[in-house]
Amino acid sequence: MFEDKMTDSFESLAENEINKAFRYYNYVREFYGYLCDSLDLVFEDNCNEFDPAYAPAEKEFPPADGIDESSTDKAKSLDKMTRAIRAYGTMQTIVGAFDKDCIENAAKNRGMLQDTHKFALTSIAQWFPNPSIWREFDEPAQKQLNEYSGNAQCAALLLEPLSLEDAIHKIFVKQKKSLEKFLPQKIDNLKKLQAEMERSYTGKADWTNRLRKGELTILASRPGVGIRTFALNVAASAALDDGKGVVYFNLDNCGMRRGDQLLCQYANVDYSKICEEALDKTETQMLVTAVGKIMHSHLRIEDATDMSLTELAQKARLYKQLKSLDVLIIDYLHLLKIRSGSNKAESLKMATWALKNLAMELNISILLLCPLSRIKSAEQSPVQQSDLNEVTEIAQESDNVWLLDRAFLTIIKIADNSTKKIPLHFTHKSGFTIKAQ
Repeated sequence: MFEDKMTDSFESLAENEINKAFRYYNYVREFYGYLCDSLDLVFEDNCNEFDPAYAPAEKEFPPADGIDESSTDKAKSLDKMTRAIRAYGTMQTIVGAFDKDCIENAAKNRGMLQDTHKFALTSIAQWFPNPSIWREFDEPAQKQLNEYSGNAQCAALLLEPLSLEDAIHKIFVKQKKSLEKFLPQKIDNLKKLQAEMERSYTGKADWTNRLRKGELTILASRPGVGIRTFALNVAASAALDDGKGVVYFNLDNCGMRRGDQLLCQYANVDYSKICEEALDKTETQMLVTAVGKIMHSHLRIEDATDMSLTELAQKARLYKQLKSLDVLIIDYLHLLKIRSGSNKAESLKMATWALKNLAMELNISILLLCPLSRIKSAEQSPVQQSDLNEVTEIAQESDNVWLLDRAFLTIIKIADNSTKKIPLHFTHKSGFTIKAQ
């Protein structure tokens, strides 16, 4: 789906964005500086000169006070995004200060080119054959600007003042119109990315430390709460944030869908937009970043329809031999193919006991999803410890039980029956995060 070279972190995304912003800024200052110089126009801004040699973006937008090599990745990345936004904002000011009629009048009164040799030698010429500077403009604008820049380059080489004047004027008019459309959109998109980066560094749940090695944990909830969403959040936290090997056995033949859901949750993009092919540039970029990180992780989602307990154990042992299994997530217990017997409850109990032994054998954490019955009342009350009565048999064979509802995760340790409640925040985009206290 994504064939471009992928970045694998918000840190590299911030680096790419600030480099791109500084490239645009230096170009805009140099181009508009040439207009001022050739037409004797004066533009009052915070810089003494338009030439980037006097005020390059690197000097204009230095890191904030306190940001250095010893700063956290979060601080450095957010600072880079802030500086990129400021650079684009300053470009808006520069572009807005140049009026089309003012340029035309100045050109008529003075003549755009006073010294063709001066322009031919100026460094602005290096930008003309470089279409990448306009690649974020719409396609018709890119095509026209490429044509005008080619004409300007030829005129500069041949020292043809009138042709060069005409090409430069066309570049200015078309570029100004495109920048006035592009810059506000770019600033808005960067602010969204910055907010997403801020979110990504907060509300992270350290599920790896709560899923202890050698233990079996039952995750139970009523239908409609989002038990699979929560399980995918756990998988992403363990694999992508903590670098653990995670295998998600999906027993209902929807492994591809689970993978897409996990990708969207981690990127904080609405899953329905992938289905409807309605992604904007910012969302696509966020997905590309998430895809890169997932590809470089030890996270696997497997379709395991009709998988038996014996087959599951064999696959788990193989993953462990490959040193890529720390957390095993099984979705659902009731979909696992278990040897039929006279008593289904007893069969489920034996299967749970076998999974607990597998966790101890492989020294891994196993999270086993288990649905509770749908309540009949119109108003769904929070899940309570009494709901464990439905899964008493299998709960007794586990080490921990997690009871999930939208507002809380209740953790019950079977050994001493102690409980702990963790407040949660739920959104349809990113699923469950820890709620700030």
